[in-house]
Amino acid sequence: MTPIPLLRQGLCLLTIVACSALPSLATAHHSFALFDQTKTVTVKGVVERFAWTNPHITIYLDTPGPPAQRFKIETGSVNALQRAGWSADSIKAGESAEVSFRPLKNGDPGGLLVEIKIGDVVLTGGG
Repeated sequence: MTPIPLLRQGLCLLTIVACSALPSLATAHHSFALFDQTKTVTVKGVVERFAWTNPHITIYLDTPGPPAQRFKIETGSVNALQRAGWSADSIKAGESAEVSFRPLKNGDPGGLLVEIKIGDVVLTGGG
């Protein structure tokens, strides 16, 4: 056997191994393992920023405290939230909101959105 076919076989095997690892990496990124699915926290505050971006839309909410905190609340993707009726202007900076979410397991101020209430409007996480 010549060295070229062995090299080609080795590259083919390496490609197969690398490609088989990709789905588990993608799944890990979209995992909900960071969030405590057994708890729901509700806070009131003012929307500092609404980031309508993929892979996850993010709401930054400033709460008065004490202590005053900024919560980073993740939601679903743009596509998922559009299907749920959201748009890029559904939430605006400066609006008062009540947010319910699954908290981060590490205790940082943030989590996965369950719902957000702004006045009489209620939007759900969509993810």
